[in-house]
Amino acid sequence: MLSYALSWKPLVNRNALYIGDAMGKEHFERSLVSVADYSGGKLLKNEVLIAGPASGKQLDSYASTIRKWLEKGGHMIAIGLDQPDVSQLFPGVSIKRSEHIASYFEPQGTRSLTTGISPADVHNRAPKAIPLVSSGAEIVGNGVVAKIPGANVIFCQPVPWELDYSREQHNVKQTFRRWSFLLNRLLANMGVVNTCPILERFHRPVDVAKNEKRWLNGLYLDEPGEWDDPYRFFRW
Repeated sequence: MLSYALSWKPLVNRNALYIGDAMGKEHFERSLVSVADYSGGKLLKNEVLIAGPASGKQLDSYASTIRKWLEKGGHMIAIGLDQPDVSQLFPGVSIKRSEHIASYFEPQGTRSLTTGISPADVHNRAPKAIPLVSSGAEIVGNGVVAKIPGANVIFCQPVPWELDYSREQHNVKQTFRRWSFLLNRLLANMGVVNTCPILERFHRPVDVAKNEKRWLNGLYLDEPGEWDDPYRFFRW
């Protein structure tokens, strides 16, 4: 297993460009996904455009360039976009804000850009209204995820960094983790990779004298707490 993990290479590696709110870029950096800002100009084959919340004005400004790039096979993932955000670039797509709790869908094909995701990844343990794709795309479940037909464009409507699990119940943290996985899985399907320190650490043992807590770095988006251990209080 270790030999496979060490020798495995992705079929395609693509660089990520980002437009949207600052919290989104911070989330990707914490996920160890390297993203650069996109401010217009030519898009390349080996790039993936990530459009987060608050990117509507930029999408309108760069619509012509992005549209031509997508027609040539470009890859794009749209996160949490509402109807005004997509009207210029994707006029045929309709988005309706509605309460989202859960959604069921069959396993996605192994060659699909949505492969590897499941209903557990879109489950919302603190129901609230989010923008769901209602038409103009190949809808997964209730529109929580969707794909533009004939193009490498995915809509991922859950936005993990909009969940404030520090002030709400523990179940919101669980939702944050699954939504974060969902987003990383979709990016990986497009060839965007993130780094992980596990393999590098195999040959560098922990220095007990230094009281290292390196397990907190590079493996979690949030710091584990007491409630993350189901055996601590509940004896499951």
